[in-house]
Amino acid sequence: MEFSWFTKCQMMASNYAQHWEMILEPDLGSLIQAVATDARTSFTGPQSMRRVAERLTLVADSLVAASDDRARAADVRREDGRCTEALRYLASQLASTAASVEAWKHASASATETSQAPSA
Repeated sequence: MEFSWFTKCQMMASNYAQHWEMILEPDLGSLIQAVATDARTSFTGPQSMRRVAERLTLVADSLVAASDDRARAADVRREDGRCTEALRYLASQLASTAASVEAWKHASASATETSQAPSA
């Protein structure tokens, strides 16, 4: 599941970098919602979301480091910047959504325990 999420996030960030007319929030926000839906069905969903967020941050940091190391054409720098922006956005959204998924899972577990408790 993590590999799938990470790959989808990378592909979406790459699309955002190359298609300058693409808007960050609506297009990438739908991906975050899909990942959150998947995470609710997995025992380790929130932790997996946080791990993917950490990996996306590492990729964004490596893009920044690579662009600092060499002189690049303006278009390539712009694409790298947009990709970094998208990766960081996705990472922050995944991390914050992981907290809400975790809260949802705890609330669901508590509701299940309450409904299964024997009545006196």
